[in-house]
Amino acid sequence: MMFKIIGAACIIVATTAIGFGQSFRIHLRYRELLEFKKLLHLLSGEVRFGGGTLEETFRTMAGRSRPPFQGFFDFLAEEMEKRAGERLTEIWERAVEEKLSASHLTAQDKEILLRLGNELGCLDRETQLKTIALTVEQVEDVRKELHGELPKKMRLYNCLGILAGVFITILLI
Repeated sequence: MMFKIIGAACIIVATTAIGFGQSFRIHLRYRELLEFKKLLHLLSGEVRFGGGTLEETFRTMAGRSRPPFQGFFDFLAEEMEKRAGERLTEIWERAVEEKLSASHLTAQDKEILLRLGNELGCLDRETQLKTIALTVEQVEDVRKELHGELPKKMRLYNCLGILAGVFITILLI
């Protein structure tokens, strides 16, 4: 009987941890979207007033950002420094795949990033600024939608984790 109680407690604790972990991942996605939006504003300022190359801009961005975006911008600056003949679009795509794979951003969020990468470096300054502004709007729309759902989803995942543990325990006993 004692082993059943210990086993039931372990199951409930494990499923509760899974639920809280999923809840935390959603919260981290929200924070990464906020960081991404902040970096887009910074990128806009660098393009508008910096006057440097994109390589220098990405170096500056790397110094002012936190993981996972710090590694992302470092990678962009390093790859551009190599001058291997690759287009910025290709480098940007690789950076999104390699450096943001461990982030909590969804495929939809990364698609917004990829669209930005397709437009940067190819156009005049004003068009780049408009593209960055459009990307800021898209990120803000996603962030607002997530912000509205965040408390409900977090509570749902927390409760589902606990209830799943209780349900599995009842089935096993």
